[in-house]
Amino acid sequence: MRLNKPIEKKENEIVALYKNEAFDIGFYDYFKDLKNNKISQVLNNKERNVRFDSVSYRQLNSWEKEGLLIGNREGREWRRFSIMEAIWVRLIKELRDFGISREQLKISKQSLEFENKKCGVAMPLLEFYTAFAIGVKMPVLLLVFKDGVAIPASLTQYKVAKEMAIIENHLQVSLNDLLQSMFPDLDLKAKEDLAMPVQVQEMQLLAFMRLGDFEKVEVRYRDGRIDIIEGTERIATNRVAEIMKEQAYDEIKIKRQGGKVTSVLRTRKKKL
Repeated sequence: MRLNKPIEKKENEIVALYKNEAFDIGFYDYFKDLKNNKISQVLNNKERNVRFDSVSYRQLNSWEKEGLLIGNREGREWRRFSIMEAIWVRLIKELRDFGISREQLKISKQSLEFENKKCGVAMPLLEFYTAFAIGVKMPVLLLVFKDGVAIPASLTQYKVAKEMAIIENHLQVSLNDLLQSMFPDLDLKAKEDLAMPVQVQEMQLLAFMRLGDFEKVEVRYRDGRIDIIEGTERIATNRVAEIMKEQAYDEIKIKRQGGKVTSVLRTRKKKL
């Protein structure tokens, strides 16, 4: 699994590692149409208010100056993190607590940014496995090696690599446990018996349902296959202007009573 070469020369090795595994279950399919990929949009937008009880503002400033954060902010505005950015911040804190140096963390960041230009998101491999961890509760481990290289892997991939004795000593972080701590109101506990990942299409449906606070979800079929997922959720009235400006909706319904807005429903659709 690992060869002792500098990080900048490991890109082809990482490709080889995933070529017959993650890629086969739809890695590039997941990223080929980001405009219509609602799961990626939810994971990367900054609508959700993410707080860090265990990370101080001073630590965030320090990590930002060192180039460890993946989210950019303009001027001195207040930080707003997407889910993926928040996951990375949690990982920085976790790895720092285990003694991983800042230089090693820079290599971890660089290795997780593999194919980011082609895929159009900051950390494609981490996002891909995060979507499966949320959607179908697939057990996912982040493996961090001595030089700092970080690679996400399903439990199945990890077991195969371990049985073949091709894996070096490493530190592992459970992505499922990290996500559960971020979303305590959701049941994101890993399914240990999930030996084979489901299709990307099925994962997107489940992740879409779990991440959204939907009052209603409709699934439309075409030729025996899932064609469109439609979810309706209630949103705060003071966010209507912001959502409409960002066009973060497919349909908005505003209900009034006695001249006052009583509820706002946002509908999101995803065509598979």
